[in-house]
Amino acid sequence: MIQLSFLGGIASIGASGILVDTGLEKIVLDYGTKVREAPPMFPIPVEGKIDALLLTHAHLDHSGGIPLFASKGNGCPIYALNCTKDLTELLLNDSVKIGHEEGIDLPFNKQDVKNTIKSFVSTNYRKPFKVGKTTVTYFDAGHIPGSAMVHLDTGENSLLYTGDLNTVDTRLIERADEDLPEIDYLITESTYAQREHPDRKDQERQLVEIVNETVSGHGIALISGFAISRLQEILLILHKHGIDYPVFMDGMAKKATTIINDYKNLLRESNGLDKALKFVKYVASDNQRKKVIRQPCAILTTSGMLNGGPIVWYLKKLYDDRKGSLIFTGYQTEDTPGKILLETGRYITKETNIEVRMLVKRLDFSAHIGRSELLRFIDKINPKKIFCMHGDHTEEFATELQEKGFDATAPVANNRIFNL
Repeated sequence: MIQLSFLGGIASIGASGILVDTGLEKIVLDYGTKVREAPPMFPIPVEGKIDALLLTHAHLDHSGGIPLFASKGNGCPIYALNCTKDLTELLLNDSVKIGHEEGIDLPFNKQDVKNTIKSFVSTNYRKPFKVGKTTVTYFDAGHIPGSAMVHLDTGENSLLYTGDLNTVDTRLIERADEDLPEIDYLITESTYAQREHPDRKDQERQLVEIVNETVSGHGIALISGFAISRLQEILLILHKHGIDYPVFMDGMAKKATTIINDYKNLLRESNGLDKALKFVKYVASDNQRKKVIRQPCAILTTSGMLNGGPIVWYLKKLYDDRKGSLIFTGYQTEDTPGKILLETGRYITKETNIEVRMLVKRLDFSAHIGRSELLRFIDKINPKKIFCMHGDHTEEFATELQEKGFDATAPVANNRIFNL
């Protein structure tokens, strides 16, 4: 018998975490945080010793809580691809740094992060390994470089946890693996279970048009995005369509790009970033930023939702320039400065309230599976039972799957433990 305990990511996005108790092994799948909460929220604590933590990818909503195990003296092997290890180290150290700067009391420190990283054990796609008597196999999830779906085989039952999933090729990486073993139980993300993505080629066309028109009109195109995977993809898109203007990259995206480019075997085109980076100059200080904004150019920088990072500096300098543009490259969460700007035309924080006169446009380069693709993925797997998590409408999606003939459920706070 398998017991599943959903610790986080229940009817919401963020703080993903699942405890799988096979009767012989206790295995945790992801242990993230809700990064935009202050202080951050973490999954339900795990009681007792665990045998392994299987990390799907580096994003903090999946990895941000893993130092809690080290801080409580409950460390264990953490399995992930090497790329995930390096990106996780980058993000965890940054979260500790931001916590200090903003006076947020995190329940772990830099030494806990260091000890956590020492606990990582390297794995690779489609290479089975054992945790006790359970066979574990990582499959490519197509979400960001190094992202994985986790397959568990106890000998009696099999389970697939998608983590974050994408079944469409991007400029940066290839789509998720679809040649999967038989699956009895599916735990699926549901981020876009109720929404379709627009045509990606059209989004690329709009991005290139806005950047070209902005620069040719003697303006600056600010491109706001996530440091890991998103801004690298945007750079590849611009390069694919021909860069004949200055391009700069600022913020954590610089280190993330270096890490990602070290794992060329995970990229759709192994030397693609090398080619595109020939057109890029990195920016690292306010003095450099002052020089950069004296000329028409494109600036790729963090954060993706305007809640920190160099984008704040640029926006405060350029908000009144009608020749300029601000391009969001992904979803804007409720109550973030980016979402508020889209709704009101104003950049509003605790310190700032200004009307933005530059062109503002949101495009969709999401790395999550869209509704139609998710339904197709589930149909192909045809599992005995489905658990829907990591979404704002998980209960509605589970009901829809039931109407299609699947045994589906959405864990909720008072119904989060299941015996299989």
